[in-house]
Amino acid sequence: METQFAEKTGAAELVAIGRNRQSLERSVWYSGWLLTFLATGEETRGQFALMEQVGRKGNVPPRHIHHREDETFYVVEGEMTFFVGDKTIKATAGTMVFAPRDVAHSFTIDSEQVRILVMVSPAGAEGFFKECSVPAPSMTLPPPAEMPYAEIQKMMALAPTFGFEFVPPRP
Repeated sequence: METQFAEKTGAAELVAIGRNRQSLERSVWYSGWLLTFLATGEETRGQFALMEQVGRKGNVPPRHIHHREDETFYVVEGEMTFFVGDKTIKATAGTMVFAPRDVAHSFTIDSEQVRILVMVSPAGAEGFFKECSVPAPSMTLPPPAEMPYAEIQKMMALAPTFGFEFVPPRP
């Protein structure tokens, strides 16, 4: 179910969005994850993007830095460990983790599966996920990858376009 409401107020149009997360047309498979774009920069006038992400244990992103946006994670289901700068944060369902721009971060998935909400502000980083993904044929996790993030070379080449970089693991 999707609802939009527009109201003209001077020079800008305000649009309210109501969206059911089970949206195959807004979902992609990204490096072993199922991602659903709940709100994109095009819909929020660049203020933020919001994604639901479902992943499985062992699928860990390389440590990276966003130079343009802050990233906020909210754990809906499962358990994770986040590494933000020099901080280690254990997160269970109901935990929010904030990773400010220009600070290296990554995480591990401690439970068999997680479901998280990820907000980037301002919007823009969601374009990277779209560029490095394929349309999801179903609202399920993709088959387990032999090597998570196998397309890392493509991702590293594309990262500067979206204002972020991959960095070496923490010592």
